[in-house]
Amino acid sequence: MTAQSVPALSFVTMGISLLVAILIPVGLFVFYRKKFGCKKMTFFIGCATFAIFALVLEGIFHTIILGGGRADALMAKPILYGLYGGFMAGLFEETGRFLAFKTVLKKSRDDDYTSLMYGAGHGGFEAFYILLSGAVTNIVFSVLINSGNTELITKTVSGKALETMEQTFLTLQTANPMVYIAGIIERIPAVAIHISLSVLVWTAVKNKQKIFLYPIAIVLHMIVDAVTASLALLKVNTVIVEIVIYVCATVIILISRGVWKREQTQNQTQKSELAPEIERN
Repeated sequence: MTAQSVPALSFVTMGISLLVAILIPVGLFVFYRKKFGCKKMTFFIGCATFAIFALVLEGIFHTIILGGGRADALMAKPILYGLYGGFMAGLFEETGRFLAFKTVLKKSRDDDYTSLMYGAGHGGFEAFYILLSGAVTNIVFSVLINSGNTELITKTVSGKALETMEQTFLTLQTANPMVYIAGIIERIPAVAIHISLSVLVWTAVKNKQKIFLYPIAIVLHMIVDAVTASLALLKVNTVIVEIVIYVCATVIILISRGVWKREQTQNQTQKSELAPEIERN
């Protein structure tokens, strides 16, 4: 370990990441609540669904499948690892959405904005979890580095774990402070993707003739995660990875927007057809 300190600017950008971790979910909640009058509980159901299906259930599955050193073997094959991780993320998260819409949000099916508020909770909580955990870890490690107290945590680990921790310390000391802003830039399209996929799954649940949108959502989710994970493992330039994420987000948003527009047009047509009947009654 060198005596080099973590730059002050790094602390600033880490702090910004920490602040944005809170602002993203809060901002989304306030926006959809004020703009469309969405129910508060819908947002928190989205948060809970992500936590249960992505963090708990998917995490357990990975522990079982990738235990015993299998994770390292799979990561040695970036494309295969990306496909595995992408498929699992798509399967667990989109199934979580599907079940949430089928059960606890069943009574809200007359309000399509429920899908947007749910997506805000799902994507907002993911942004909160990823940015917050990363920022807190980086800040704590950086404080230990600058105060010369890294042994407080290194003394409890050894072997490969110690090597990984020392590499993390070195990265914090030498990394460009702006790298901590990259996570924020990535979360923006990620949240948009979650909201868009929520629209697709919502439509699949609401309209049995469009149940195919559920597996489509799984595939779209898988493609985004698989491509970005593979590129990251292949150490492709971060800017290129971010561009790919934004392109994927744009495509998914356009697909979702088309589905949303068709559903709204169909709803308006049905209301117009029912109006004369209601007046006669």
